[in-house]
Amino acid sequence: MSIENGFFDRMKKIEVMRMLGTGMDVGELNEFSHEICFLLLLNIFKRELTENPNRSRTDMIHIVEDILRDMKIETSKENIERIVDGTLWYRDPNKQEYFSSTIYNEQSGSREEYVFRYLKIDREHSHWEEGGSTVYMLSPESQEMIFITREILEEFGFDVEQFYTLQLIKTGNFTKAQSSVDNLIARVRTLIRREKEYKQDMIRDPQTMFFDRKRNTKNTEEIKRQFEDEQKVFDEMFSWKSRYDSLPDDKKYEAKVMFENLEKARVLHDNLAKIVMENIAYEMEVRVKYPESFWKSSNVSFKNDIWKNTLVKNGLKDFDQLKYILSPLFSPKLDFIFPLEWAWDEQMVKNYSQDVVEDEEDDEEKIYFTEETDWQQIVELWKDIFDALLKRGEFSIEELNKISDEEKEKWLSQRENIELFMMFVISEVVLVENFEGIDERLKLFSLLCESDEKYKNLYGKSIKSIVETGKSPLLWSEVYISPYTIYVEEN
Repeated sequence: MSIENGFFDRMKKIEVMRMLGTGMDVGELNEFSHEICFLLLLNIFKRELTENPNRSRTDMIHIVEDILRDMKIETSKENIERIVDGTLWYRDPNKQEYFSSTIYNEQSGSREEYVFRYLKIDREHSHWEEGGSTVYMLSPESQEMIFITREILEEFGFDVEQFYTLQLIKTGNFTKAQSSVDNLIARVRTLIRREKEYKQDMIRDPQTMFFDRKRNTKNTEEIKRQFEDEQKVFDEMFSWKSRYDSLPDDKKYEAKVMFENLEKARVLHDNLAKIVMENIAYEMEVRVKYPESFWKSSNVSFKNDIWKNTLVKNGLKDFDQLKYILSPLFSPKLDFIFPLEWAWDEQMVKNYSQDVVEDEEDDEEKIYFTEETDWQQIVELWKDIFDALLKRGEFSIEELNKISDEEKEKWLSQRENIELFMMFVISEVVLVENFEGIDERLKLFSLLCESDEKYKNLYGKSIKSIVETGKSPLLWSEVYISPYTIYVEEN
């Protein structure tokens, strides 16, 4: 059987991992050297991506000391220095040699030397002319080793993936940047799903707020600052967009696709911020209005209510009945329980059945919008926005920061108000009347035209969106939205 093509390149990746932490005598640390070296690289990489210049040899010694302290391992200062030097250089640190290994190359049919480093000099942050220390950064081989598994994204989190994407955009590596943007989108979707699940858990059992260890322990202000910082990174990414107009057509196309997907990631990130702030507001509401929900416990127990008060007092007609009582407690197979959502769905169907329509398909379209939606109020609130689109051709979300508390309360009373704005942000829409379908934006436009014919002047025109970094975001206690502006474009 012939050796598979690509063997040489694959072995290079394996060799980088195999040699990490080897070839050094560090006494009692020999057993853990590869783990310590990998943790050292993770720490250096995180500092690199956050542009923290504290990455000198001395800084690495302190990092290893912290790692050993966390791992509850005691050792000498000499062993710690050997660990650091063994990560920087191969064999004798005084010679400062690169790591070297021979690997069989299936193309040439011979063994070839493979030379690499785990850490290389960061010239941008090494201010030698000012007498500064040498600052190190991860080599491409080390970066690839770290990102070879998706789990690293879970470890670092969304912000570090952002910085990694930013570095790729700065260097013009749009192919890798696109992959990193995909990871951003996947990561933020995962976070959105977790937040929605957490909301459902809180509704079912408010005590989840105290016992869910995975929840972030940051306070509201810290969370807001985190979202603002992440939004600034997005703004910095997009600031590079105009610098690639002179690129070749193929590179320009890669950049265009990458920035389009990056915009999707930003919109999802805004949606995540909105959901997180809603959950925080809900937590506060439950804590203040329903404190008794945290200490209520079930008054029913098997020992008292079933065993003592029922079985002991009344007995059983047949001893075999006991197995039917006890088997559910010990059987690994659980009976099917209808989900609560099904019950709510059934309840909604009964409500709608009061106004039955003969044509089922038409009925489905009419009941798409929930009975809780007050479209009359929504239309009144959106008149100012569409008036701005008629007069100026645009409307910025920052203008909503200036409305009165009474108006703000009206906006927040209808979830669809914010969702409608996000729908305008996420995708382009052509305004048409009497639209029979499920696009709430067109339903809103039709109702506006019914209320005043002047809005018909927007008929057939496209509504698009853009982020304007010079403007302020919408920042209410319950809502955070980037400084989007929706505008009219003639078709």
